[in-house]
Amino acid sequence: MPETDILNPTAIWESDIEDSMCPNYGFTRKRANTQLHKKAIGGIPWTRETQNTGHTFSLSWLARSEACVERLKWYGEQYEDGFFTIIDHDGGGRQYVGRFTSEVIPVETGNGTYDVQNLTFEETPRVPMVEYPSDWDHDSILFSVANDFGDQKLATNGAWTQATLASVPTITLGGIARATLPTTAMTDPGTAGDWAQYEYRGYGFKLWLSQGPEFGKCDVTLDGVLLQTVDCYAAADEGPQAILIEQSVSLDIHRVKILCDGTKSGAATGTNITWWALQVMR
Repeated sequence: MPETDILNPTAIWESDIEDSMCPNYGFTRKRANTQLHKKAIGGIPWTRETQNTGHTFSLSWLARSEACVERLKWYGEQYEDGFFTIIDHDGGGRQYVGRFTSEVIPVETGNGTYDVQNLTFEETPRVPMVEYPSDWDHDSILFSVANDFGDQKLATNGAWTQATLASVPTITLGGIARATLPTTAMTDPGTAGDWAQYEYRGYGFKLWLSQGPEFGKCDVTLDGVLLQTVDCYAAADEGPQAILIEQSVSLDIHRVKILCDGTKSGAATGTNITWWALQVMR
């Protein structure tokens, strides 16, 4: 039942409760910053991902029917040790899975009407969803192989070296078409056993690898589980492409890894693998 039990499956009036289960306008949508930032007396700061915390909402239901409040109390108590789904109908219909972490306290404000104020809903990591977040244009961020300070963030093992790409694609991020993006990549001759890995906090991802005549094959794993063997060959040089899109991924700290297998398609001229970026859903 958990993720398929939706508190507010519709934004319209529900005749059985003579109300709507959607909260009032004006609630907060907080996404926690889970990075630890440290800086020595001299030099640049460094960061470390420390938690898999997601979104936290502070919600209110004002001047609501008794039936609406009774349903809120049921969800609060039924899923104290579980989770359910709530839909942000005012924010594009995105779904979140979690539970109420504060007590449902109704206050009667009139004949048959109640207020429930500042009820906290927190996302629960590592649980399935009915509908995973999919607004790549607004809710995703791009991780390059190195950060803005030049520190390599992509973990590698083998003959990987940094390379500068002649061109990179235009990607819409934060609602803006970003034509100016990092051109730094990591490339490997495709030696069997060489690997590269990125750890991130979030949901699904798009893996951007270069495609062209000289590129071979590699295995892609998520948290140690094989997702797919991808072939980076293309008849013409196409630059970085979203060669693998994995959307149905629960909130957590994940590791995306590619393992060179030293093989190629018959038409390819080499077994090279080039990692440009990892686009992550937040």
